[in-house]
Amino acid sequence: MTDKMVNAQGLTEEEFLKQYDPDKYATSNPALTVDMLLFALRDDEKSNTAVTSTKHLDVLMIKRGDHPFMGKWALPGGFVTRNEDPEKAALRELKEETGIDEVHMEQLYTWGAPGRDPRTHVVSVSYMALVDGAKVKVRAGDDASDARWFKVNLDVVDKRRDTMPNGYIMEVKYRLDLWNNQQQLYGVVKAIKSVENGIVKSRYKLLEVQDIAFDHAVIITYGLLQLRKKIWFAPLVLGVMPQYFTMAQLKEAYEAVLGEKFTLDEFADEILKTDMIVEVKNDGKVEAGKDKLYMLNPEWDCSNVV
Repeated sequence: MTDKMVNAQGLTEEEFLKQYDPDKYATSNPALTVDMLLFALRDDEKSNTAVTSTKHLDVLMIKRGDHPFMGKWALPGGFVTRNEDPEKAALRELKEETGIDEVHMEQLYTWGAPGRDPRTHVVSVSYMALVDGAKVKVRAGDDASDARWFKVNLDVVDKRRDTMPNGYIMEVKYRLDLWNNQQQLYGVVKAIKSVENGIVKSRYKLLEVQDIAFDHAVIITYGLLQLRKKIWFAPLVLGVMPQYFTMAQLKEAYEAVLGEKFTLDEFADEILKTDMIVEVKNDGKVEAGKDKLYMLNPEWDCSNVV
């Protein structure tokens, strides 16, 4: 029979856990929260029905009903309770604050810099999803006094690169704009990337903000940049498209996420390289004129997706 291992106090693991105080670090450990970054693709409003359909990207924000940042706009989120899985906490908070349920979210990043929350040291696990805006209904609840979609735009306003003996430092300043019919919000965020001796380090700094709570302008900026990278090697946009679509329809969706325009030919060249879509025959049930129809490639290889 194998002897059980004991620690310096002569305790087995079973004995150690039996006498362990779960509140031992309760006053010194950071609090844990979750923040949900929900992007939605929506059709632009049209005053002229003859105008070709285009899309835009929205982000969901809630208006805080209590201190801190009372009256400011924030991402849906809240505290994780003891013995609660963070992902389940994210889904719970999203439903409580916005009424949205059954959304698949991917973990984005963990934010834990001291001072990001004036109440105490708070570490937040952020989650991100891209949804079809036409299928999601929002209602404010819990400690959110309001919940609304904001159009989102992210522009580079300054960029500089300084060379070092064993690498370089790249600084990019972004302006994030959020707006709807009621309000305009913005934030200025600097992304700092250093490459030294083959080691890459990145950090983000909030430079300026208007009516966006906490460091959520940073989280939105980071999330949008990650979304723009990921859509070229993961079928995130295809998940909010109809089963069958034209190349022009898919181009509009990509343009909304990326914030840039393509010619149809150059976009087709890029997206077909990914092998994420395949052409299908139109049986007449889908109205597409003379345009070719495409769908998600059922044999697409997802092994390279991070």
